[in-house]
Amino acid sequence: MIQSEILLSLTNVTLSLPGVDGPVAILKGIDGEIRAGESVAITGRSGSGKSSLLAVATGLEPATSGSIKLLGTQLVGLNEDQLAAVRRGHIGIVFQAFHLLPNMTALENVAIALETADIATGKAARDRAAHALDQVGLLHRLKHYPSQLSGGEQQRVAVARATVIEPKLIFADEPTGNLDQAAGQLVRDLLLSAARSQGAALVLVTHEASLAAACDRIIHLDDGKVVS
Repeated sequence: MIQSEILLSLTNVTLSLPGVDGPVAILKGIDGEIRAGESVAITGRSGSGKSSLLAVATGLEPATSGSIKLLGTQLVGLNEDQLAAVRRGHIGIVFQAFHLLPNMTALENVAIALETADIATGKAARDRAAHALDQVGLLHRLKHYPSQLSGGEQQRVAVARATVIEPKLIFADEPTGNLDQAAGQLVRDLLLSAARSQGAALVLVTHEASLAAACDRIIHLDDGKVVS
């Protein structure tokens, strides 16, 4: 069997953050890899380091030590501009808190992802954004601002924004954490469907057993370490 390409590789990754009584160890020697086409759930109790692992894997938080290779590029030591260049056009991120731009419509929030990645501009970007929003059932909400959308609708806009660039890797941090059961299941299905249709790898941080079970593989963290 031919193994697929390694998109993300972590070797002995640690993360320590300042605390009142000195540095606090958050991640304690994390090893692992993510390959093209697979879906992986990162699980663990609150405070186990799940979101921190996602942050260092995407370069949003600098690791204290270790090696992180994202799409073949070593992230450790890169500055913010260099990290952004690695992510641009290749990485889609869905945040639990949505992080939509409040002064932009749903259409504009998705189109700006294409423009920032230099994939499309103007009408071409708007047309692709409209198609992405149609795919998540929001064609009737193109001109609505985030404040005019429900939590489930805002998260679907966030999914459309993350996937419209057809990234190689999709990261999602508790994507269903703020949603009711029906909306959460819809967002779960949208993420899995988008990853499969685009051949992307999907990495999910979640505390929900049903979401984790829908993935190909589960990485369980406890106290900053991979335990299974």
